[in-house]
Amino acid sequence: MIRTAAVAPILALAVLAPFLLAAAPTTQDTQKAEVSAKLALTRKLPEVKFSAIPLTDAIDYLRDVSGANIHVNWRALELLNVTRQTPVSLKLSDVTMRRVMKSLLDETGSGELLTWYIEEGVIEITTREIADQQLITKVYPVEDLVVEVPNFAGPTFNLQSQTGQTSGAGGGGSSSSNLFSDSGTNSSLEPGTTKGGRADSLVKLITDTVQPGIWRENGGTAAIRYFNGHIIVTAPRSVHEALSGFGR
Repeated sequence: MIRTAAVAPILALAVLAPFLLAAAPTTQDTQKAEVSAKLALTRKLPEVKFSAIPLTDAIDYLRDVSGANIHVNWRALELLNVTRQTPVSLKLSDVTMRRVMKSLLDETGSGELLTWYIEEGVIEITTREIADQQLITKVYPVEDLVVEVPNFAGPTFNLQSQTGQTSGAGGGGSSSSNLFSDSGTNSSLEPGTTKGGRADSLVKLITDTVQPGIWRENGGTAAIRYFNGHIIVTAPRSVHEALSGFGR
C-alpha cells in the first residue's frame, strides 16, 4: 500500500512530462524571440505621422509595421492617467522603432515615469516603478577596461662621454656603455595601476554615478562585484538600462 502511494506521483509526472516540456518554451526558443524583438527595435521606419490619435491606435500601428509583439500594462499606465484614449501626436522620418517608442511615451506627458523592456520576446510597456520591482542579474565584460598597463622601463639616456680615453699605448679608447642602455630603469615613472585597483575604481565609478542610493553599499538593494574580467550586477531594470552600453 505504501509502495503504491509512493510510485503514483512518479507515474503521474512521467505521464505529464511530455506535455509540460511541450508547453514550456526552450531556452533556444526564448533567445530567438528576444533577438527577433531586438531586431524589430532597430528597424528603421521611413515615416511616422500621428496627429492626436489614441495611444492604443499608435501602439497597434507599431505592431503592424514592425511585426513585434508589444504588450501594454494598461492597468499600470492608468494609475498615471495614461489611458488607451490618451491622444498622441508624432511626426518623425527615417528613425528606428526604438526612437519612436521613446518619443511616443514622452508624448503621453508621463514619459519619465514610463518605460519598456523585452521579456521572452515581448516588448512590455509599463511604469518604471513596476519594471524596477524585480532585481535582475547581468554580466558585463570589462576586461578591456581593467587590463593592467605594464610599467615598462624605458631606455636610459646616458650622456657619458663617448670619447673618453683609456690608458694604453694605442691612445684610442672605447667606452664600455652605449648611448641608450636598456639595463637601467627610469625611477621617475610611477608603478602602473594593478588590475584589482582598476576594477575597484570601476565599481566605485558605477555606484557613485548610476542611482547611488540603490546600491547595498549605500543602504539599497542592488549589488555589484568584479570577477575575472566581468562586472556582475544585480539591480532593477533601470540600472541595466543605464548600463546598456557598458562593457560593449
